[in-house]
Amino acid sequence: MQKIPVIPAIKHALNAVFHFRETGIRIGLPWIILLAALSTVELLFFGSADFSNDASAQDLNVRPTDFILAAVGLIALSSIAVNWHRYILLDEHTPPEKIFRLDAPVWKYAAHSILIMLIALVPVIIISFLVALATPNAIALLAFPLFMAGIYIMRMSVALPATALERNDFGIRAALQATAGNNLQFAGLLALNALIMLGTFLALAVALTIAGNISITVVKVCAVLLSIPANLFFSLFSISLLSSLYGYFAEGRKF
Repeated sequence: MQKIPVIPAIKHALNAVFHFRETGIRIGLPWIILLAALSTVELLFFGSADFSNDASAQDLNVRPTDFILAAVGLIALSSIAVNWHRYILLDEHTPPEKIFRLDAPVWKYAAHSILIMLIALVPVIIISFLVALATPNAIALLAFPLFMAGIYIMRMSVALPATALERNDFGIRAALQATAGNNLQFAGLLALNALIMLGTFLALAVALTIAGNISITVVKVCAVLLSIPANLFFSLFSISLLSSLYGYFAEGRKF
């Protein structure tokens, strides 16, 4: 049973994004710009989601366009992931015609991502429902089950690069077996990943606060423009981390 070194794994993923940034930009930027454009169109024509005014149901209003954007986002991330995994792990350069690839590995990657989320989150949703019925004020107790679900999502996701490489002998069960005994290490990876995301969001918040001193229009423009590099970085970093974990557990690579 091998233990993943947490800090080297994070550094390995960050180094991949930095050293291969030109290829990452070429692979990911077209998709990220497309998503930003779709989000802008939704904001202009459908407005932004808000909270219900009904005091008995303070639920976020979800519109059909939100589901469409989520689906397109999953497909986009899967397409980027397949190309990026194959570049990092196989040194396979993506030709221009495959930047927007929508072939079998991409659809399998998206389907397996949904399956992993369902496996990990359905039990938490059931627990949440039962807790809400029993003690409505104890929702905070669900933080631990959600964190554990995040750990198992990350462990199962180690199988996703195998999907990108069209390798059928390393699935979700194999990923769980290979990463057994690493819950504490994956908790550390999850926490560090959250800190990196938080730091980026804080930087964006500062930039938008400064822009807010100028005008609301500037804030909206800055939000769209800044979301592009932020989303590109998050996408490449998360995919690189999975590549690092897969290489370590499935192929015996070292950092």
